[in-house]
Amino acid sequence: MEQKYWPLWNRRFTVEPANASDTHRPLRGAHDWAAILSQVEERGVANDYPIRYAKKIYQIARAHLRPGLRGATVRVEEQEDRRVWVRFRDPYLTVKGCEPLARPQPQPAREPVRKIPRASARPQSGRGMEGFSLNNSPPLWKILKQEAGKAVPQEATL
Repeated sequence: MEQKYWPLWNRRFTVEPANASDTHRPLRGAHDWAAILSQVEERGVANDYPIRYAKKIYQIARAHLRPGLRGATVRVEEQEDRRVWVRFRDPYLTVKGCEPLARPQPQPAREPVRKIPRASARPQSGRGMEGFSLNNSPPLWKILKQEAGKAVPQEATL
């Protein structure tokens, strides 16, 4: 608002207080001191309607579930007497404290399994091929013909 309109604004909307030392407005029935003086924080609602606040989990009562509540931000009020109130949009929701699910304890670490050496099928000293020679064997073409079932004449051997 521009400065030239301030005198008009002051004449139109300001009122001189009845008591110059006390300029507060009177309290009405709609004012709730407990809610006004409470510690307020905003929290998100998870998919199954729990709220985490002050290292505790609060579950919203089924009767107070509303469209748009899942994943929404709610106002959590903690009053002087440590009671917790939850407000979504305007009305208060009924909540109750619940225990967190017990996490499974991790299994203790197992000792590493030592591999037991197997008895080797291979000879220890490399003597498994001792006495084996290909010099006295028939040629490969002869072996393949015998495998195919064809008779091989004896004179063809070398």
